[in-house]
Amino acid sequence: MPEIIINGNSYNFEEGDTILDIARKNNIQIPVMCYLEHITPTGACRLCLVEVEGYPKPMAACVTYAVDGMKVYTDTDEVKKHRNRMMEFILIKHPLDCPVCDKAGECMLQDTAYSFGIKEESVKSQKPNKPIFDWNMIIHDANLCVLCERCVKICHEITGNSALKIDNRGFNNLIVPSKGDTLNCDFCGLCVDYCPVGALLDKPYKHSVRSWDLEKKESVCTMCPVGCGVEYDIKDDEVYRARSTKDSFICALGRYSYKHPDHPARISFPSVNDGGFKEVSLKDVVDNTVSKIKSSINNYGTDSVAVLVGSRLSTEAIFAYKSLSEKIGCRIFSDVDFEENGYYEAYSKKFGTFDNYGSIDDIKSSDLVFVIGSDLSTEALGIKWRVMNAVIQNNSRLVTIGLKKYEYDFFTDASILADYGDFAGVFEKIKKGADELTIDVASYITKAKKVAIIVGNEYIQSESQLNAVFSFADFIGIDKINCFINVSDKTNITAIFKAGLGVNREGVNKFLTDLEDGKVKYILTAGFYPYNTFGNYKRFLKYAGKSEITAIDIYENSFTKLAKYFIPATTSLEVENSYITLDGRLIKTTPVLNRRGSSLTDIEIVSMFSEQLGEKLPLDSGEFFDRYISGKNGIPAVKFSDIDGCMRIDARYSIISTNYSYMEAPKGTKEVYVNSKYHNGVMTTFAAVKCEDEQCKRDYYFEPSYTIISGPDACFNGSCSINTDIAKGIVLIPKNR
Repeated sequence: MPEIIINGNSYNFEEGDTILDIARKNNIQIPVMCYLEHITPTGACRLCLVEVEGYPKPMAACVTYAVDGMKVYTDTDEVKKHRNRMMEFILIKHPLDCPVCDKAGECMLQDTAYSFGIKEESVKSQKPNKPIFDWNMIIHDANLCVLCERCVKICHEITGNSALKIDNRGFNNLIVPSKGDTLNCDFCGLCVDYCPVGALLDKPYKHSVRSWDLEKKESVCTMCPVGCGVEYDIKDDEVYRARSTKDSFICALGRYSYKHPDHPARISFPSVNDGGFKEVSLKDVVDNTVSKIKSSINNYGTDSVAVLVGSRLSTEAIFAYKSLSEKIGCRIFSDVDFEENGYYEAYSKKFGTFDNYGSIDDIKSSDLVFVIGSDLSTEALGIKWRVMNAVIQNNSRLVTIGLKKYEYDFFTDASILADYGDFAGVFEKIKKGADELTIDVASYITKAKKVAIIVGNEYIQSESQLNAVFSFADFIGIDKINCFINVSDKTNITAIFKAGLGVNREGVNKFLTDLEDGKVKYILTAGFYPYNTFGNYKRFLKYAGKSEITAIDIYENSFTKLAKYFIPATTSLEVENSYITLDGRLIKTTPVLNRRGSSLTDIEIVSMFSEQLGEKLPLDSGEFFDRYISGKNGIPAVKFSDIDGCMRIDARYSIISTNYSYMEAPKGTKEVYVNSKYHNGVMTTFAAVKCEDEQCKRDYYFEPSYTIISGPDACFNGSCSINTDIAKGIVLIPKNR
């Protein structure tokens, strides 16, 4: 193995390693500002200068590749002199506004200048007078920018948005949006997190609190099933900002949705609906609910009562409500049951399990990635990060087949619209090599060794021949499939399946028929959000008023207003609970806020109901997990206290060949229900909190967009915007209206 000598010591390295890579692996300190291990190096700041024997001038360690026998010196007087000069050059243009800068106390420039022993300007200069930009949720102060290019490169290489660029030249350089006057991106805020100075800031955070007054707590985001780590910064029981952690990237859901626990629509006390929710004792609510459930079952049978749960619930809550329904002897359904159209059932027959095949990190190691009917920007941005990483870091080929052109189309090797929702037809063209584009895609498959397939909502809703994608996997070759990921916006869909829920379409249909006929007398709901726009939800809402309802929830909304009783539940920011990610990792939340009002955990609520029914259940999530979940249903036999985000469920696959014949689909309009930008469910809409203080008005999240978009040759009875980037015959309708 080749060796490099740094400061007189020998170190092994691999081909392609830079001097900085080797130094970092061996704990040799070299200062940086523009460098990030997640992106390709730029060599912009020149603070990482080192001496290399045989070269007349210092070299930037981040862009100088190691050569066998190379001798490097990182701490000579000459090196320190040049680094100081580069720092002084940066400070010539940078205002010394540390006392009023929001970045003070956590600024790389400030810390590095102090480490260099620089306490004052050596060259007095006139500071720039550049504009301050308001980009919706992000403020950019161009005067503070040191042009390290971190934001430009991370937006391009990690998120795939390429929303930023450098404009003008020299002293007049500016970081600006690549298109238009404001940002058109995912608003993940990674540019803010990785800005080394105060040039980029979250607008809700600006001038709100000093960084040294904040208590930092790490938890996991529960807004989607990817399970990214988040750092919450808190003061006086209030979250002031959320940021990505060292080991994860986050999206707008995790970054800006932290205000949902304090939305004005939150109900934090037990209530009875008497022309509006009025506070009553919790005992009265539980006693009355249990009494009516017993009466309904005694008089009308077990089908007269139903429990409905949502997939935003923790793993403990889902299993607890399943246990409660069994104790009652009634039916239980989840939101996945209401939406399932046979796809997941077909997947389980193909793979022998509901568990996704492989891990989401396997996407990064694949040399060919198919994104099939999934708008990753509104379903699971954490998956998109892996796709971009595969393309940029692994030189993977990317093929998208969808109902729209995605914003990262620049990175695709082939982008195909499935007109009229006929994904199966696209697969057939690839198999036959029907045209130049599909011949290319077929050649990618032939050459590929590891293939990732990602399937999402657009495919599941619009493709009538659901087995087509499994037949396509057979065509690729199962031995080549590195991972097969079903993308979902439902936080704990994996736990729903583990609890034996999610695929009871016939049961849901009978339940809705019974509800319509007045046979369902009592419904207990927990975190269940029926959309008023489509399918079984619409039918449910039409007849829900025929039954009496007790809602265990967080907010008053269009559905919970129908409830007779309301029991306030805690949010994931207030309690310690576990969840199972899309690829089967066990993750656990950390409480970052105190409980609001009289809100209770779902485990506490179920325990109270169970006690009334003659069974004593734990009041603590950890104890419930250890006793009733650990070691069962493929979940590892671990203690709740040991869950660390690394251990996975025991996924066992039994893959079979798919018996399938393509049938040409009729052309016609298909209405597909999708998430509006920055929203993937009800929780995020309740994060759209507005606050006003003595300094400014603050918007803490995005207002939902309800714009309906139509492709060519589609008929829609209503107002919509026609867009040629949408597949023919397709109407995309926001489902969380």
